[in-house]
Amino acid sequence: MQLDVHGARILYAVNPREPKFFPLSLTAAGKVFYAAGEDWTMSSQFFDVTNYAYYSGDDVQAGMLAKNLMSEAQRLGVNALVLSECGHGYYAARWHVPEYANGKERIEVLSILELVWDYMRTGRIKVTHSANKARVTLHDPCHLVRKGGIIEEQRNILKNVVSDFVEMTPNRERNFCCSGGGGSLSMKVFANRRISSGKLKAEQIERTEAEIVATPCHNCIDQLLELDRHYKLGVKIQTVTELVANALVLSPEGDSKEERL
Repeated sequence: MQLDVHGARILYAVNPREPKFFPLSLTAAGKVFYAAGEDWTMSSQFFDVTNYAYYSGDDVQAGMLAKNLMSEAQRLGVNALVLSECGHGYYAARWHVPEYANGKERIEVLSILELVWDYMRTGRIKVTHSANKARVTLHDPCHLVRKGGIIEEQRNILKNVVSDFVEMTPNRERNFCCSGGGGSLSMKVFANRRISSGKLKAEQIERTEAEIVATPCHNCIDQLLELDRHYKLGVKIQTVTELVANALVLSPEGDSKEERL
């Protein structure tokens, strides 16, 4: 992983669940950046894309957190801030920063899904369907899709990296919530309600007969993991980037470099 590289093209910000609980998500992103020949860095000071002040309705603190990321991007001299697969983090940083900063912040903000799809469509990375043979379905996070407008990128990606992709019904903006949003996942008092209301999502997943549920949101991942255990769905929950990393086709030279990461 690359830290505090001044003048890199992109600054990558992540959900803190990734380095602590889901390191494969972080290494998957690093592998994709490597395959694309990306000039990227992370920050040792401000790397957290989550914004719990936004959840609690504290606009002052939410603005401070969002502006910390933007200020760090400017300090490092990058061209763009790229956000990992985090629903509310993307929504807060992408759509609210201009409001929080009174229009003074001009740096480009992208979801990693937008960047990865750009790599694929422009030929910067090569992928194969054969590496992911299990049936995969897609859960649409509310903040990223309904509120954030990132809808087709993840679908375009999955159709190129898995052998058997099937949509949930309904999908896109009409997909059912995982029932873990709005901060309820962090509050024990809502645990029973989350699992009970999540039955609708569990049944929706079952109908797809998928073995893997991909979702670009770590909050959704935690909730879906609980639903999987409670309703005995027998599915694996993964980020979209993890499936991309598994499907990468690296050159012999690239393979030898990868062993040194």
